[in-house]
Amino acid sequence: MAERSLLERLRRWLTPIEELEATELRQRAEDCGAEPVADAAPRSRVTLRGEILSITSDAKNGWLEAEVNDGSGTVGLIWMGRSRLECLMPGRHIRVTGRLAEDEGRPVIFNPDFEIIP
Repeated sequence: MAERSLLERLRRWLTPIEELEATELRQRAEDCGAEPVADAAPRSRVTLRGEILSITSDAKNGWLEAEVNDGSGTVGLIWMGRSRLECLMPGRHIRVTGRLAEDEGRPVIFNPDFEIIP
């Protein structure tokens, strides 16, 4: 038992922080019933959970985009007709539901339903 604990601590100490964070994000998504971005099929209705990496907007054209990472991959969330949503900030966790599409080879969801996770 003590040997197992020591091996676990050693593994965590030697594992890069990015890998540990990705594992934690995947576990949180799995715990709330969300599917991994990497396993989501295009044109299917999905529920995903992850951390907002970035927010960009184009007020001139009227869209807002967030990039979300769930530990298995990233997905773009695009709200058309919006230039900002006050509750969306990098570092926050979000659960989204919508139809998965592709935009220039990357997964995106247009106008997703979303919930900020505290």
